[in-house]
Amino acid sequence: MKLLELSNPTVDSPFCVHALYLIELVGRANPVFIDHEKEEEEGAKQCKFSSVHTALKIFQDARGEYIKMHSYTAIAYKRSMYQDICELALSKQACLIILPLHKTMSESMNTTKEIKLSSNVLAHAPCSVGVLVDKIPFQSLVPGVLRSSMHHFVVLFLGGADSREALSYADRAAGSPDISLTVIRFLAYENEGDILIEKKLDDQLVTWFWVKNEGNNRVVDREAIVKNGEETISIIQAMNKECYDLWIVGRNQTVNHILLQGLTSWSQDNELGVIGEYISSNDFGSKGSVLVVQQQVLRGQRRVQVV
Repeated sequence: MKLLELSNPTVDSPFCVHALYLIELVGRANPVFIDHEKEEEEGAKQCKFSSVHTALKIFQDARGEYIKMHSYTAIAYKRSMYQDICELALSKQACLIILPLHKTMSESMNTTKEIKLSSNVLAHAPCSVGVLVDKIPFQSLVPGVLRSSMHHFVVLFLGGADSREALSYADRAAGSPDISLTVIRFLAYENEGDILIEKKLDDQLVTWFWVKNEGNNRVVDREAIVKNGEETISIIQAMNKECYDLWIVGRNQTVNHILLQGLTSWSQDNELGVIGEYISSNDFGSKGSVLVVQQQVLRGQRRVQVV
């Protein structure tokens, strides 16, 4: 919910959110899918899952006309949970699925079941997906949900469709007066390893972003020229001194292999990608949350798309 608040919903561009609460089914019972709005319309008795529904309603009431919440509960076997997520996203024509992964400074890995669920959603989602590693303590869901101080976001832009999707999300968040945004674009020395069509698409979006935010003193954009993955990691490590609240990165960073040269064996969680896994790890040491973004790709299509 913090992420929703910080994503800058407005009267002119409100959010319609479909929140799905997942419960693992045990034994031989049948899977159940509950639409809590329909329950209310039909005058159904309060079910034991309504506490989550009530919390979402409180959040919506606090946000007024900026956010419309729809809540559901799915009781299903772990192996089929991803189907409930993808089917709901498809039926509601969602443009983004947000998946939480629970990792704290004292935890080195997520559970195998949680990783499997995320991987399945990433593989079958009908829309773009954001995997959120939330390290910041939960805050109260009352009016004035978040403190009024400035929140600091950073985008690590390594090129390609997922990086473009990540920057597009960050651009929306940057419209909030409570957000400061830093964008670091990584480029290979002497353009080594560049894929021409991807580089052209990156240039178009980054130029548009720079022009749009030219007069916004809360937005900073930089370029970093690197020769290999070691230099990429060194720059990211140096940035950790800035205490960012949210790190945003594309999941797939293999468009230009030079940027990650020597690092491909690092990734343990495929759903976070090499850089996403590193910046969410204990070794990196950041207390900021991480949002890893994957742009939706239709079956049978190449991963080159115009943003």
